[in-house]
Amino acid sequence: MNILRLLLILGVGLLLHPIPGAAAAPQPGVIEGALSYPSEFIPPDMTICAENLATKQLHCTNKHLKAKKYQYKVGYKLTVPPGDYHVYAYLPDPARYGAEYSKDYRAYYSEYVKCGMTEKCPSHAPIVVKVKSGETVSGIDPQDWYK
Repeated sequence: MNILRLLLILGVGLLLHPIPGAAAAPQPGVIEGALSYPSEFIPPDMTICAENLATKQLHCTNKHLKAKKYQYKVGYKLTVPPGDYHVYAYLPDPARYGAEYSKDYRAYYSEYVKCGMTEKCPSHAPIVVKVKSGETVSGIDPQDWYK
């Protein structure tokens, strides 16, 4: 029997009878939420990122989704590997919209957002978003433009 035929037989055998205990690759998860901006509109170039806290890898989108289910009818979705994330929105050119903060300003999904964004909400600490394999985590609104 030649080597190629043997490898083919072994490969098919592994497909039909996987090795016990071999784990399948984890499926990605989804983070979604509503967008906002302290103005009459949501800037079309607003970018939303999820930063993996362990690897520091960024997963970003500037695609805005229009749907009634989102506050102000504009939201986003990010597909990410399982892990713990901080989620934030930023503007690539804030001065274009008359904003006085720097280009690296980040509006996080934070304690302030979760509390209701009132004067009774003193903390602006980002919230850790935990994403599991195949899971969608909704209501992650990166709206803290007020810190």
